[in-house]
Amino acid sequence: MANNKLAKAERQELSALDAAGLNAALDETQKKQWTDRFALGKRQLNDTAELRNARKRIARIKTFQNQLMQQEAKG
Repeated sequence: MANNKLAKAERQELSALDAAGLNAALDETQKKQWTDRFALGKRQLNDTAELRNARKRIARIKTFQNQLMQQEAKG
């Protein structure tokens, strides 16, 4: 139940961003995912769910980017 509340809050946060903000959030999340992958390889990552959460966040950001592009194309 707590994950749903966090995801909802994250969706609201992302919906308030413009294209530049979404690109910045995507870059930041991809960098975090990259460092987490290396930490996992070195056996330094304690919470392996962080990789899954980063992957989901990237998907959410890309979804919002696509929605924004479709709105711009229509409008």
